[in-house]
Amino acid sequence: MRHYYVYLIEEEFANHFFGREAKLFHLFQEYLRTSPEQKEFYHLYKQINYITKEIPAQPIENILKTNLVNRYNYVRDESSHKIVSETKQGNALLHVRDQYIEVTSVGSFDMEAIFFEILRKIDSCFLAMDFESKRYGWLKPIKERKFV
Repeated sequence: MRHYYVYLIEEEFANHFFGREAKLFHLFQEYLRTSPEQKEFYHLYKQINYITKEIPAQPIENILKTNLVNRYNYVRDESSHKIVSETKQGNALLHVRDQYIEVTSVGSFDMEAIFFEILRKIDSCFLAMDFESKRYGWLKPIKERKFV
């Protein structure tokens, strides 16, 4: 099973950390490891809150529904979106939260890729992180600006 946290990073920080995603990954990883009782927690929380944007839940919900409603293997309930593979061997589940989007996937990578393709069209600053597998990356790689 793969479990991704997808954060929307402020454009200024996304541009700055392009190619240095590991630093962001380690910041988020440290935040998740820290309990609210530890004094570092509040400091990490403020840093993450500063570099991330709130997830525009309703527009994302609408775009997901519009793009997926005609798929026979798509199921929508009150709090989640689900895609089941044609062979029933895998699936992906997406939940939109206030500060992040949570994607859980089993089986083929194609399942989560369907969700990621839609999200990457919405904004170029989505960063997906799977802390268990230590995998992370931009859903839509930011191209470096070339100054002439």
